[in-house]
Amino acid sequence: MPTPLDSFAGLLAALRGNGSLPSSRARGKNFDRLRPLLDAGVLIENRVGAGKAITLIDIVTLDKFIAHEYPAGLFGNESESADLDRRTLALTRYRDSKAMGRLDFEIVEFRLMGNHPLQIGVHTLRGSSMPPSGLGALVLHDHRHADFPLVSFAGRVATVENPTVFISYPWTSEGIDLAILTYGRMSRRLVSWLSGESMHDASVTHFGDYDPVGLCEYLRIQEQLGDRANLFIPDNLDDLFRRYSNRELLTRSSGLLPRLEKSQHPDVLRVLALMRKHSGGLEHEVLTKKSVPLL
Repeated sequence: MPTPLDSFAGLLAALRGNGSLPSSRARGKNFDRLRPLLDAGVLIENRVGAGKAITLIDIVTLDKFIAHEYPAGLFGNESESADLDRRTLALTRYRDSKAMGRLDFEIVEFRLMGNHPLQIGVHTLRGSSMPPSGLGALVLHDHRHADFPLVSFAGRVATVENPTVFISYPWTSEGIDLAILTYGRMSRRLVSWLSGESMHDASVTHFGDYDPVGLCEYLRIQEQLGDRANLFIPDNLDDLFRRYSNRELLTRSSGLLPRLEKSQHPDVLRVLALMRKHSGGLEHEVLTKKSVPLL
């Protein structure tokens, strides 16, 4: 028997097939979605015995309502689901490409340096074959099959929060072979890839803001990769905090502090101590300064 696309589609299918259903089956948001049909007299709610039932009065109007809410029908098509990406499938089912949530793939921007090859399926990329900037992009998918190649790497990887640092920082001076731009918080998909089997020979250094959000992002990696992950801490971080820290970075994400304070990781505790000492956080764009003269 075909499966309805969601619980509301199941209610509509039951109403159309049976002519009525107990009101107890339509609760919360589903009942709110039926409200226009009840107000228009397409459905009525009446007492039946000790309870209430919703009864279909106008099947023609109900069918028009169903066609508007579910352009492809009330039931899913497995072959269609396999052929279409999540956003296109949501558009065909609900007239809304975002109705089924996030994309089922992700475009990852990177800079490839050094001699370690980046393997994307059968294709091998090396820093020597890249443009001078080393810039490139790869696609990560939620589900693996023949059309979605495995991506693997065995060198030193940097996860970089901000585009300025990604473009301007001298990565080879830190021994980084592959820098990945995260644009802030990393997706679960990206963390899963970094911690997966295809990346088990890679180490990851996180370059993020020295604030509660940046530290939580590092812990997300460290909890998955263990000793293969580390946090970049420049030797002059105390001085950088002294001159460039911003109180707002700390106050606007202070709700994350209790979790961080439970951490036993020495680098996290070190940065937390600097946050307390200077009453603020530090944006990691400061790392792009070639030198910081003492005052």
